[in-house]
Amino acid sequence: MNAKSKQDAFDDLPVPSEAGPIGAVVWALVGPVGDDHLSVIAADAAEAIDVFLACDDGEYCAAGGLRVVEGDVVIDPGCCNGLDEWRDWVGAVKGHTVGFGHDPDVWVEPRGPLVRVWEDESEFTMDDVPGPNARHIDFARDDLPALLLGVQRDLSDFLRTLHRWALDVVPAQADRLTDAVDRRLEISRRLDL
Repeated sequence: MNAKSKQDAFDDLPVPSEAGPIGAVVWALVGPVGDDHLSVIAADAAEAIDVFLACDDGEYCAAGGLRVVEGDVVIDPGCCNGLDEWRDWVGAVKGHTVGFGHDPDVWVEPRGPLVRVWEDESEFTMDDVPGPNARHIDFARDDLPALLLGVQRDLSDFLRTLHRWALDVVPAQADRLTDAVDRRLEISRRLDL
C-alpha cells in the first residue's frame, strides 16, 4: 500500500469526465469500512473496493441520510444516521415516531394527517407548540409514500451510474460493487408502504 492519508486515498482515481463526481461518492461509500470503521487507506480504487466488498453487510453504514428542505428550513440527518437507514421513514408512513441520529437529534412524528420533522428532539416534547425559533417542517403524511418512492428511484438511478463508472474504472469489480451497494442500501427491494 502507498502511504497516503485517509483524505487523499482516491485523489488519483481515473474518474471519467462523464461520470461527474461518482469517484467522490464511491469514496464516501467505501471509506467507512475496515478495522477503524472510519476509512481505508488504499493504493487505488480496486484495493479500496476490495476492502468494501470484504466487509460484512451488517457492519456497514453509509454516512448521511435524507435531508428535508422546505423554503429556507433545512433539516439534515443526525451524525449517527446512515443512508442505509433511509427505509426507516416507512415507520412515519405507518404512524410511528422515528429518530434519525443525534447532534442534532432529528426525529419525525406523525401528527394526524401531517408528519412533523423536528430538527432537535432535545429541545421539544411531543406536546410542545412550536415557537418562532422551533425548527421543524410539516408535510402531509399522504405525500410520504410518493416521496420515498422518489428516493428509491433516485437511488436506483445512482446504481446505474455507479455501474457505468465501475465498468470504466474497475471493470472486474463492477457487478459485485453495484450488487453490494444495492444490498447494503436496500435500494431495489420493494418498499413496504
